[in-house]
This record gives sequence, C-alpha cells and structure tokens, in this order.
Amino acid sequence: MLSRLIYNKPKFKLTKMSIFTQTFDPITGCSVWEEKNPNYDYHQEVARSAFADMLHDHERNEKYYLALRKAIDKKHKQGLKANVLDIGTGTGLLSMMAAKCGADTIVACEAFRPMAECAEEIIKNNGFESKIKLIKKKSTEIIVGDNGDMERRANILVTEVFDTELIGEGALPTFKHAHEHLLEKDCIVVPDSGTVWVQVIDSLTVRKWNRINEIKDPKTGRELMKPPSSVNKCAGSSAVHDIQLSQLPREAFVALLAPQPIFRFDWSGKVPLVFNEINTLQCNAIASGTAHAVFMWWDLNMDEDKEILLSCAPVWEHPYTKLEENKGLTMTEMTDKLPWRDHWMQAIYYLPEEIPIKMNEQVTLVGYHDGYSFWFNLPVSNESKLKFTKSPVCDCSLHIAYSRTRLGQLNDCERNEKYISVLKKHITSDTTCLCLSDGSLIGVAAANLGAKKVVLFEPNYLSRRSIEYFIEANHLKDKVEIIESIEQFTCKDYDKSNCLIIGEPYYANSIFPWDNLRFWYLTSAYMKGIPAIPVAAIIRGVVVEFKDLHHIRAPLGVCEGFDLTIFDKLIMSSSEISDHPVEVHPLWEYTGRALSATFDVATFRFEDDFDSESKKEFSGQVPILEEGSCNGVALWIDWSLDSETVVSTGPSKPVVAGQRISWDMNNRQGVHLLRKIQNVNKQNSLSWFFKYHNEDYEYFDFKSSIKFI
Repeated sequence: MLSRLIYNKPKFKLTKMSIFTQTFDPITGCSVWEEKNPNYDYHQEVARSAFADMLHDHERNEKYYLALRKAIDKKHKQGLKANVLDIGTGTGLLSMMAAKCGADTIVACEAFRPMAECAEEIIKNNGFESKIKLIKKKSTEIIVGDNGDMERRANILVTEVFDTELIGEGALPTFKHAHEHLLEKDCIVVPDSGTVWVQVIDSLTVRKWNRINEIKDPKTGRELMKPPSSVNKCAGSSAVHDIQLSQLPREAFVALLAPQPIFRFDWSGKVPLVFNEINTLQCNAIASGTAHAVFMWWDLNMDEDKEILLSCAPVWEHPYTKLEENKGLTMTEMTDKLPWRDHWMQAIYYLPEEIPIKMNEQVTLVGYHDGYSFWFNLPVSNESKLKFTKSPVCDCSLHIAYSRTRLGQLNDCERNEKYISVLKKHITSDTTCLCLSDGSLIGVAAANLGAKKVVLFEPNYLSRRSIEYFIEANHLKDKVEIIESIEQFTCKDYDKSNCLIIGEPYYANSIFPWDNLRFWYLTSAYMKGIPAIPVAAIIRGVVVEFKDLHHIRAPLGVCEGFDLTIFDKLIMSSSEISDHPVEVHPLWEYTGRALSATFDVATFRFEDDFDSESKKEFSGQVPILEEGSCNGVALWIDWSLDSETVVSTGPSKPVVAGQRISWDMNNRQGVHLLRKIQNVNKQNSLSWFFKYHNEDYEYFDFKSSIKFI
C-alpha cells in the first residue's frame, strides 16, 4: 500500500545493471538517490495492481458467476449464441467463469500489460486457451469487424470497473463507449444497473475530520485557540473520504434522514447514461441535529430481473443484517458476518454548510455528479442550490495541506489537553517557543499560554498559508512568527536560555509513524542543548490476528474453482522487490485481536545526538499468549512529552491478549503483514528484527518469524 516509494521522481540509468531513483528523505527533508533493481518500475506497477482482497471477496465472485450463467442461458434459450466481452479482465477470472457457463465466444481485454500477460498464462493453465481470446489493449481501442480485434459485436458484457465512488474508475465512459461501438443493441450487461444511496448524519466524530474545533485550557476552560471562520466555512476537499463505515461506532453518529436512493445508473444501454446530473430529494427528518455530512454507498443489480443484488451498504442497512436469522445478533456480531471488502468501501461527503434540522422537518438534499465523482448540498435557497453545481474546492488550504487523519489529530481533545498541561509547566513570560511541526495549532495556542514569542517552522507553503489564517483569527501577529527555514531562527539573537522547542510531532510528507522522528533530527542538528517537548519516542508493537486485513496480501491459490497461483507468484515476487515490509493503515477500521502483549521495539531519547552515520539494530522475541492465526504485527510510536505524560499513536485502550484491539482513530499505524501465515499457540513466540540505518536512506526495516519456545 502506501510507502516511501510514492515520493519517487523520474529516474536516470547509470548502468545496464541498475537504476537510481530520486527519493524524498522524510527525516532530513532532503532528496536522495537510491539504487534500485533494473526492472524496478515494472515490479512496482505489478505490486500496486495486487487488489487481491477483491478476488478474496467470495460474494462478489459468486454473484458475478450467477449473473453470467443466467445471461448466457437466456441467450441460448433465445436460440442465439452467447458472445461475451469481458472489459478489464485482470486475472481472467470472469472470462473463465463465462467459459464454464457455456459461452460460445469470449473476448477479454486488459490494458495493463503485466496483468494481461499474467491472465494469458492463467487462462492457458486452466485449459481455456482455445475458448478465450485475450486483447492486450483498452476497450476504447478495440476495433470490431473484418481484420479487427473482434469479428462481431458482443451480446453479453461483463465488467467490473467500479470503485468506492462507483463511477470513479471511469464506469460511465467505459459503458458508453462499449454500447456505441462493441455491443449489440439487445445485449445483456452484467451488472445490469447500479444505485447510489445516501444518508444525512449528525456526528461530531465525523466532523472532526473536516472542521476545526477550538482549543481550551483543560483546567480553566479559557480559550487558547479559535478556528478562523474562513476554515470552517470552507467547502473542504473535493476528494472522497473512503471509509469502513461499519466499523464506525454506532453511537458516534445520529441519522437525520433515512437512507435514500439518489442516483440510478442503467448499465444495460436501454437508457442513455448521463455524465452531469443534479437530483433532488425531499423527505422528513427522522431526528433533530446538525447536518454535518452525507454517508454514501451503492449496490448493483447483477441481472435484468433484479433478482441478484450485490450490496456495499454498511452494517445497519445491509440486506444481510435484516435477515430473520440475524435479528438477535449484536451490531458487532453482524459486522463480523458481513462480506469484507477493501476495494469497495463506503464514503463520507462533507456538506459545505452545516444546517440545523428539526425532527419531522422537510429537508431538501441535492446531489450532483459529473463523469467521475459526487458531491452534496442541503440548500437553504435556490441560490445555494446553484452555488455548488461544480465540485467544491478548498480555498483555505487546510484541506489540501493535511490529511483527514491529521485534521482528526488537531481536534483530539485528550491529546491537546496533554500538550497544554505539559506546556504550562515550562512556559513563562520570558519563554520563546520554537515549534518544529507542520500546521501545529498547539504552537498557536502556546502564544496564549503567556509565552513571550512563538516561532513556527513552516517550510510547506500550503501549511504555512493555512496557519496564517489561525494567527490572524486569534490576533497573534505580534506574538507569533512564521519562518520557512531553521536558519531564520538560529541567526536571530534569541535568548537561548529561555527557549523551548515544541513538537507534536507531525510533518506533511511523513507516511510511517516513525517518519515524524524528523523532530529529533531537527532538534539535534540545529537546537542542541535547548529543552524540548517531547523528550523521547518509543516504537512499540503487538502481534495481531487480523480478521480480514491480511487478505490484501494473502495468496489466492484456487479461487472459485480456478487456479490463480500464477497471479500469486507474479504479485509476490514483484512485492518483495518493490514493497516496504511495513504498510500504513487506520487500524480502527480493521478488526483484529491481540495474540501477544505489547512490546517495545526501539527507544529514542532526544537528549542524545541524532547521528546521521549511525547503524542501530534491535531484535527480540515476543511470547504468544493466545491461540490464533498469526498474520501481522502492528507498529506505532509513543511520544513522551515528559516523564509522566505520553501521547500514543497506537491503541486507545490497554491491550489484552485474546481481545479486540481498540485503535486511535486519528492516526495510521504501521502494519507488517506476514508472508507466511501460521496458526500459533502458547508454545510459540514471534522473533522480530528491526534495523535503523541512517546512511542507507532506508531508515527502517522490520522482519519477523514464528518459532517454538
């Protein structure tokens, strides 16, 4: 998934045996050149295409299979041949299903060359080489006719070109082109249609990922930082917030409107597809509250008769939940029984205006979509309705500069209170605070704690621009200064004996939790000898049995009766070359239980020098305390603000072996997924190895293996 590799810039070749890529170093903030495998680009592309969790989705596979069989049988009953076109075949799974269902001809297309070549081998290995014609190009490039790619138009189309937003992968232009150029008029399309569902909600939990709350002194209640109106009136990011809504605590939101279908897409070709559309829903509120956001999900009718439904609804609205045999289950038990999928999640769309709603009041919800995305509005007037006919764009910089996870951190009351409590012990009227974190509202608040001067180090332009709004809104221009380079601080004649360094720590370019150790580097390189908060960091871990997350890397083997081990080998070999051993995920969205106690991996004390030449290696063994399937190790970082106060980016509650882990919702944790999944018990231990080599620019490496005690 995400790794430091996303910072790679265009490469140059040094020899035939190696390439060098320019990579951003999150610790020093510099660009460095790394030597890579000569086929690195190829392997990285292949590894990124490994949406194995989609192929692990048995319900998805099964319902495509059923709908294909029904479509092929229908054509045969009409006395016609079943000529199938499979757009975006991937591994060739749907084409092989069509072959097993008796299709007369099958044409499969796949534009991604490595995957097309993999599909070719898989099709041959499963004995369908003579049945399936594979075209290695985009469907929009296919030519029908004599000497073309297809002899004739198809009368059955099967395709899966959907994402969390349904139309975000280009479903609309793909279907439109297929109907105009590749399909017969009386064709059958699998799936036949799709419906987008919405639900307006009130939720302070959800709101914190989009708006900013004030910061108060935890003891006196005095306001230390208030958000500017320009930020909280901003329309926000246009990017969809995809999320596992079923994992959101049910008490964390109030449904203000019952779920409603707002857009319907007819993939069959019987009705023209609309690329730009506005739909209005009018319904009565089922509760009182403030409309903060819209939950969205979709379902697919797989067949023309609307008998086969594939739903992506969250647990409280999923058809499975409403079955008679499930009515006595708790919400958690029902969530555990739902089909898990990371390829199609649910989405949150933040409303550009927060509107108070009363129960039974008639509410108007307006939905908009273009060719690739949706957005929503609760207009209070016709002018407001017309205002958002184009996708909203952030104009305050905050939603562009920071991730939604970071916005959640800024609104974390417990975290902020810990910082304020510790800062109050150190700040006096003579104190000059230097804040070494991007977008630190704690730094802004420090000015109202009585500091003589606060200097914010903001090298990132967007972060700098957004923080300027906060300084202005809090009337702190005389007390708070923004600098773009550390030298601007070191060159000034500040009384270093009265200086205090503050770090949250957070940096916009950080991905892994430990990338934020840039704070240590900055204090050591430029501010040696000056007291700092935090004083230390500990990387910690726990052995986990994930219920589903490991499926994003788990091999498929035989899938729905088809041998896909060729795909497994391709992905695994490329992943080993291009993927970092640790990924990052918001683990609160992924159910998992602890198989061990938490353990310390490495401790870094910021009073020590950050040695750019250092090579540190750590290792240890963790006893397994519970039976289970060992498929991952979760990793996070704890920041010690002082000897008594810790801000954790990991579990939000104490970890108990054998029980579910509750994770902090405002941080992403590191995850090391085991290549070899093993059933373990108390006779086992997990051996781990952690490497910290500054000079290699591959700062962190993590390995593990299961052993018998």
